[in-house]
Amino acid sequence: MLKLHMLKITEILLLLLLLNLNLDAKEPLLGILTSVNSNEVQSFNISKFNLTCRPYGVLTLERLYAISDDGSVCKEKIESIYAKYPDLKYFAQRLLKRQQRYHFVPKEKGECVLYAKGQMTLSELLLAKGLALVKPLFDDEEFRDDFNVAQRKASLEKRGLWEKDIFEICAAKLYE
Repeated sequence: MLKLHMLKITEILLLLLLLNLNLDAKEPLLGILTSVNSNEVQSFNISKFNLTCRPYGVLTLERLYAISDDGSVCKEKIESIYAKYPDLKYFAQRLLKRQQRYHFVPKEKGECVLYAKGQMTLSELLLAKGLALVKPLFDDEEFRDDFNVAQRKASLEKRGLWEKDIFEICAAKLYE
């Protein structure tokens, strides 16, 4: 019994060490996608350990909805987007396939850079569809330009949150 527990503890410590070394090296991990709860939350399994990730460097519509006051115009506008385009609410679920292996890089505060479509990240794809905004003060040189281009494209094409002026109603104050 004690031997079994020691093996389990050793396995956990080794995985934590490998994960820590991997995070320091900023190399992508390869994990099996176990669930896509929303555009905001995805879960992975790495060698018997579960990890939950949120898209890196962006505020999703789901997050804006969650931080808005009940009955606010912001919530009403977001609900109207999902009512008009119900497939947008399930964008990540349609894009990502459960039990498929994906490369991702864990970042701070439960966020991950998830390579969802070749070299394109889930964050970039959400921005391009108007389902997210680049976070205020986001300054990661590796992703900043790609994220800003994707967001600008969605803004010019009036996609997602840009169609209903959700940025001005829900998020403009975050950027002041």
